[in-house]
Amino acid sequence: MNAWVSYGAASSEFSVKRKFPSFLRSVHSNKNIIDVIVNIVQHFNWQWVAFLNSDNDFGIDGLELFRKRIKNTNICLAYTKGLNEKANYSQMFKQMEALKINVIVVFSTNMDGEALVKSAIQLNIRNKVWLTGDTWSLNIKLLKMKGIKNIGTVLGVSQPVVSIPGLDYFIYTAKSQAPFENAEQNLFCNQDCNCSSLIPEDLINMDPSFSFPIYSAVYAIAHALHKVLQCGPMKCSGDIKVYPYMVLKELKKSNFALLNISVQFNENGDPKFGYFSIIYWNKSDNAQEIGFYKFYPSVSFFINSSEIQWYTNEEVS
Repeated sequence: MNAWVSYGAASSEFSVKRKFPSFLRSVHSNKNIIDVIVNIVQHFNWQWVAFLNSDNDFGIDGLELFRKRIKNTNICLAYTKGLNEKANYSQMFKQMEALKINVIVVFSTNMDGEALVKSAIQLNIRNKVWLTGDTWSLNIKLLKMKGIKNIGTVLGVSQPVVSIPGLDYFIYTAKSQAPFENAEQNLFCNQDCNCSSLIPEDLINMDPSFSFPIYSAVYAIAHALHKVLQCGPMKCSGDIKVYPYMVLKELKKSNFALLNISVQFNENGDPKFGYFSIIYWNKSDNAQEIGFYKFYPSVSFFINSSEIQWYTNEEVS
């Protein structure tokens, strides 16, 4: 049985251990993200909403979780639509306008999110509230796009940005090195990539919330290997043959501090560490943190509504 630690897979299916017994992850499940989104909708007492999702496993999982989560609430799911490369955005917005929907929840990939927002700008869609998950709430390109302020008010849910010491230096150093000249050189280094078209700024300006999940996933495996190999400060035991099930056992017991964050996994292989930031795209073209949702060891939810400048100059009903 192999051991996996994903830094990107968010589908709620991966929490089902009878299906995925050896799968752990350093990002939170879609279920957690939907919980935050529903809490935001309830906080502002929005009752008539649309839900647009990528037409794939990720997006459909989000839609199903949203439907389950709003049962026995005052939230009415007035409109749903799957997003893909064939989406008819003009028709979609006309349908929502006919239903008088002002609040649009978007649970999509970064690519589908970009296509949706660009279409909204081109079609002169105005005065909506957009509530997005963590896939593009910190998308700098969209945040600074011409015409973005016209579409209304954008709120988002994001994994917190954790600064990784030395990461920028590593990226600049790695990009300045000459590529390997032959396969023999490449054999001993797994840090090389075919990314010659990217400049360091392209990598540094990508969504910064993704860094810590990757960082913690790598460290979790490293810690597990150190335990299995009975490593001390200077060396490891050379007499131990490592099997995946041994690493998996230690991964499940992970409990270490990384950048002052305690890294642990629950019984479903989901992270106990971390929280969500609640983001507002402000008038200065910045993604401003206006609240948070912490769920371990207990749920704590806060939004500073006074920081939001609504497109109506007052709260949206």
